[in-house]
Amino acid sequence: MESGDRTFLADLQRQIDTVEPGAEVLPPLTAMLREGLRAERTLAYGVTMGVEQYGAGFCHGAGFVPGTELFHTLDGFLRQRPSPWGYFDPARPVTAQRNRVLHFRPPAQEEAREAPLHEAGAASWKRLGIGPDQAIVVQERVSQAGLALYRQLGMDTLFQLRALVCEGPALLSWIGALRAEPFTPREQRLFQRLVPMLQRRLQLEARWREARLLHSALDAALEALGQPAFVLSNTHQVVHANAAGRARAEQSTPTLVEAIRRHGRGEPVPADIAVTALRVPGLAPHYLIVDKSTLAQASARVRLLAGRWELTTREEQVLEHIVQGQSNRAIAAQLGCSERTVEVHVTHVLSKAWVESRSALIAKFFQSP
Repeated sequence: MESGDRTFLADLQRQIDTVEPGAEVLPPLTAMLREGLRAERTLAYGVTMGVEQYGAGFCHGAGFVPGTELFHTLDGFLRQRPSPWGYFDPARPVTAQRNRVLHFRPPAQEEAREAPLHEAGAASWKRLGIGPDQAIVVQERVSQAGLALYRQLGMDTLFQLRALVCEGPALLSWIGALRAEPFTPREQRLFQRLVPMLQRRLQLEARWREARLLHSALDAALEALGQPAFVLSNTHQVVHANAAGRARAEQSTPTLVEAIRRHGRGEPVPADIAVTALRVPGLAPHYLIVDKSTLAQASARVRLLAGRWELTTREEQVLEHIVQGQSNRAIAAQLGCSERTVEVHVTHVLSKAWVESRSALIAKFFQSP
């Protein structure tokens, strides 16, 4: 490998390593890849899978004409296409195409209809994992829909060097470079060396997105309990809590710590406290604790605070369901009214309690003397 290529790959690796966790690495890399491969344009996008259609998850480009609507154009195209379309299934490419750099002729060239790769011949379709019969169908789809997309993005007259970076069968990102002249074998090998770096980083980004999603799901689940709930570390630190839990954290912590100790010794814990051990390889034990002691007191507190906040009878009923963690739809079903009516009552309750959100209302409900 030439020294310039080694320097280029080292710079890319540093860029990948220095982008902070949770931040996307592809925006700066598309610009660096464009320069390193002497490309006119570079493009990277991800695909989401709906029930009956695909969509664009993200889209980053460099070198495109200002004002080009990359994301909306790709998203609209993906949503119209059946599976598979073009040379690959957008979300789950065939094995022959995963994590492999392929070289394509400009779609506008007439000869591109004979073989998609710069190297002509039947072997081109074989490298794509497509049989002779299917190739005819694929060619027709590409010539009609794909060419229109490439024209819309100004890519129809450019050679394309692209890779489908995957984790197992699932696509992490389509990433490619485009220019007017063919890419050299050296540039193809250089791009191929970049693929494992991108794969590792994109896998991490996928895990970070999943972690954020699970964090949101945990928040929603704890709030839905309608009771103080905590996640405590093995050093008895509250690392997560719902609104009711945060309001009671200081006064409840000693009781919770004692419950954890009893749970660890295999002794019975108080009936109004539920303890569940959370064990993840590589992490010290954590504990999910639900304090049910306030549930029996909730009705009395609802009556007390309804009087203090001057709630109507209906608003008092809505408050009782809110502190149990029920959604507007569930409350409407319980009270036999429309969801819109419940929304109006919730707005009035928040206003009279001098809070701006349901979580703040629940916290104030359990915190008020």
